[in-house]
Amino acid sequence: MSIRSIFDHLRLVLYLILTILTLVVAFFPEGWLCYYYLTNEPDIVQCLLAPFYLFIMYCVSVLFFGVFHSQVVLRATLPYRINPGIYPHSSIGGRQVAIRLTADGIFKSMLKVFTFIPLVYEAIIFPKLMRLYGFKVGKNVWIGKQTWIDCALVEIGDNSVIGYNTVIGGHSNEGGKIIISPTTIGKNCRIDEYCIIAPGVKMGDNNILEAVSGIIKEGIISPNGVWAGQPAKLLRTRDGFE
Repeated sequence: MSIRSIFDHLRLVLYLILTILTLVVAFFPEGWLCYYYLTNEPDIVQCLLAPFYLFIMYCVSVLFFGVFHSQVVLRATLPYRINPGIYPHSSIGGRQVAIRLTADGIFKSMLKVFTFIPLVYEAIIFPKLMRLYGFKVGKNVWIGKQTWIDCALVEIGDNSVIGYNTVIGGHSNEGGKIIISPTTIGKNCRIDEYCIIAPGVKMGDNNILEAVSGIIKEGIISPNGVWAGQPAKLLRTRDGFE
């Protein structure tokens, strides 16, 4: 094993250790509160307020974890930007990419705690906080709940809308390899509900993808159109954008 390989493996170990420590520190307040309630005799008011306290603490812990983990732990140990290419699962590069993709996936799951805030989660919390993990998202972007986006590998332009239960990928697993193919959604686009956009898609500006439609891997979608189907085909050009 070469010196470089040993160093790369040590970086993975360091990442896992620092991630666990960050989790412990970030969620220590919740543990302390539970310990306090178990070892003391709180009055009825304190018992009634306990769920509220725990919820507020959890929200703050999620924000702390996301900022520190993405800007310190991730940047110090793993490739922050994932380059397009083919990474065998058995290679150190493949392991780094797999863990890197898992990192923003964990934070995406944590952010679901904020879905109780109508519209704010879709327009502000999810798109802006996922920028911490390399999500390239423009201004005034709205992303519906229950979406799945390869945030580190997807770019969405200004004023675009992503509907509920939509999948936008930037990588695939094929034949024991991770294939990285970043996806780009242009400005002023609307992706309706239950759509699938495969890795490597390049969608131009001012497009509409109608509900329950899909775009094949590496697909090129020209600007100013309305698209639908599996796979999506051009239905018509958009009025005012010809």
